[in-house]
Amino acid sequence: MFQRESIGIEDAEKARDAILASLTHNDNPIALVIADDSGVPVLLYREDGAPARMLRRARAKAYTSANLGSNTVDFRDNEIKAKNRTLNDWGNPMITSLQGGIAIRNKGSVIGGISMSGNTTIRDEALAQIGLDAMGLK
Repeated sequence: MFQRESIGIEDAEKARDAILASLTHNDNPIALVIADDSGVPVLLYREDGAPARMLRRARAKAYTSANLGSNTVDFRDNEIKAKNRTLNDWGNPMITSLQGGIAIRNKGSVIGGISMSGNTTIRDEALAQIGLDAMGLK
């Protein structure tokens, strides 16, 4: 029998709560997406004032991280830039190289993706990492 592990709503809510608690008055309104191992959103969150495009970007980052098992910045640097490739090479319009998506792993296996959008890409990634850490996965 084939079994797979995936992120659930309880862990997603822990991540969301930790991220929201970490926002400062200097942050822009954010969009957050936590996706399962197939890249399907488990939790979508868009703050008041965050443009809809931020949620679309966050969704693409989480999808990419979950499906490729890679943080989006690593995908950008190691596949797109280093190998002089384009996003079209993957044949999937949901794949992005925007920084801010992190693969969620448990015991070495990819079980989802978490991503942020709305601030600088570095801040987006830092907030996503706060959420990932709050899940307490190994």
